[in-house]
Amino acid sequence: MAKKKKGKKISTKMLSAMLPVLILGMAVLGAVSVFSSKQIIDDEIGKEMTLSLENEKTEVESQMQSAASLAKHMAGIVGITYENEELLAYVNFLNTMIYEEDFIYGAGIYFAPNKYDSKQRFVGPYVYKDGDTPILTYDRSQSSYDYVSRDFYKIVSNGETESKFTKAYHDEVLDCDMVNCSAPMYSADGTYMGCVTVDITLDEIQNLVSQMSVGKTGKAFLISSDGTYLYTQDSGKIMNEKITDSKNSSLAKVGTKMLDSDSGKACFTEGITGYTVYYETIPDLDWKLGIAIENSELNAPVISLGIKLAIIAAVILIIMILVILSQVKSVSRQINRVKNFAVQLAEGNFKVQSLESRRSDELGAMGQSLNEMYGNNKDMISKISGHAKLLSDSSIELKRSVEELKKDYEMIESLMNQVNSDMTSSSAATEEVNAAVEEVNSSVNMLASETEKSLELAGEIKKRANGIEDTSRSAYELANKLAAQNRAGLEKSIKNADVVKSIGALAEVISEIADQINLLSLNASIEAARAGEQGKGFAVVAGEIGNLAGETTAAVNKIKETIGEVEHAFSGIVEKSQSMLNFVTDTVAPDYDTFVNVAQQYGDDAQAIEKFSNDIARMATNIETIIHEVSQAVSSVAESSQNTVDNSGQIMQSVNSVSAVVGEVSEMSSQQEKIAGELKEVVGKFVL
Repeated sequence: MAKKKKGKKISTKMLSAMLPVLILGMAVLGAVSVFSSKQIIDDEIGKEMTLSLENEKTEVESQMQSAASLAKHMAGIVGITYENEELLAYVNFLNTMIYEEDFIYGAGIYFAPNKYDSKQRFVGPYVYKDGDTPILTYDRSQSSYDYVSRDFYKIVSNGETESKFTKAYHDEVLDCDMVNCSAPMYSADGTYMGCVTVDITLDEIQNLVSQMSVGKTGKAFLISSDGTYLYTQDSGKIMNEKITDSKNSSLAKVGTKMLDSDSGKACFTEGITGYTVYYETIPDLDWKLGIAIENSELNAPVISLGIKLAIIAAVILIIMILVILSQVKSVSRQINRVKNFAVQLAEGNFKVQSLESRRSDELGAMGQSLNEMYGNNKDMISKISGHAKLLSDSSIELKRSVEELKKDYEMIESLMNQVNSDMTSSSAATEEVNAAVEEVNSSVNMLASETEKSLELAGEIKKRANGIEDTSRSAYELANKLAAQNRAGLEKSIKNADVVKSIGALAEVISEIADQINLLSLNASIEAARAGEQGKGFAVVAGEIGNLAGETTAAVNKIKETIGEVEHAFSGIVEKSQSMLNFVTDTVAPDYDTFVNVAQQYGDDAQAIEKFSNDIARMATNIETIIHEVSQAVSSVAESSQNTVDNSGQIMQSVNSVSAVVGEVSEMSSQQEKIAGELKEVVGKFVL
């Protein structure tokens, strides 16, 4: 037996190789875990911040939308009823409206100059809260206030249809921060009539923001669209400082980023403390709601996780070292037992020279013992002895199986003849299917041709619809233009009719003068009669004057009757002209507009028909392709059927050949049975 070499143990080698890998793996795993955990925690914190901001933003939006809805509703009512309602009715409505929400301080109605009362330029009742009592004031109706020049009036006076909010401001009288919501008023004919305002105190919103907090250090703040603080923990900055003007340059950069984007995240430092800001935009107002939280609080879970992972990694490493040592010792003991067992086998009845091994550890010793064991063929001879009987039995069974196999091949030959006959019939049926496919292909070609005609017809319909739309739109614009021109001429004619009224007034004056002259003539006649003969000439003149005065009175009455008839006729003309203009405006123009819409619909329908035709054409092309492929497939099936018939003949020849081979195998199995008997006799000569 070869002399064993002394070397390193397997346990020492395994620890030397595995320990550095384990330490490196634990370090990499810990780093990846910390990095991944930080990303996950940052994402979760971002989601939590966004959710908090969204909830707070929704609350602020709800308050502002409530105020906007109240202002718009009130503006709509006043715009269509101001001609029939007293101003006091609107004041009563304002009294109720300002107490519907706690954050509403007051509300007012501001009519456009001379719209409510042509003699009064400014009409602007304003109601505000004084505890539980609404107070009405008309101070804002004074010309010195000039509400037309105020922001709350100007932001909705340029054709706006929705409520608008002014910039936030600090009211020195009330000592509170406020914002105005203005809604434009329009009359039934679309004329701008002024606006309705709702004054909102920011106390409620500031309280909401002040109560908003995340974690231990997360605090909320609110800035306006220009960066002015609307709320922050430093009350001295509220309405007095802009975030972009902060002495802290990093905070100013955060403010600039917030104003330039709708939402996001930014960082700044204050002293040695770092902060992260999450922010969202409040629509309509363009305010920015933000939460600033210390980075140390954000990173605390990651740091804690890193420490825990390091401790866990160290514990796992120690446990793994102990487990490896235990397993290596166990393997080493097992190898020594196998080695001793192999040495015992090598000391059997057959002396075989031991194999040399270059390994100096336990595995080398085990290999040397195994080589010695495999050198001993005791096992091999024992197996040959046992298998010799099995080989003899298998030869007998093989011979019986070959005989059964021969019978099966004769049956296969009969079945293949039947398959050959069936495949011939299948080939004829395939040719009939191919003819039917050709007929379907012809029908698909006709469908494609008809689809092309549909496309041309759809294009013609679309062209005609566009022509009708252009003609109807021109007629609609011309009708509106003529109506506007005739309406202006009619209004001018109505003003000219006032001349007729002036003539009537002059006629009335002339009638009164004629009556006075007639009275003077009568007095003159009386005085002439008293004068006797000397007054006859004067009496004649007085009589002529009286007659002239009577004729003047009659002529004046005739003029008055004529003026009345002229006024009546002119009123009829105005009424008929107004009716005709209303007919053009209310009936003719909408009809032309309807024609335009119908023409557009025809154009859309033509486009839809064109799309459907294109789809049908595309599907027809696909069907034609599929039919062609089916035709090829049917031809291939027919060819395969013919090939199958040919192959069946070849299979028959092969079956016959196999039958002959099976006969030869039967003879070989008989020979194998004889050889197995001889092998059994030879093995029996060995002593085991």
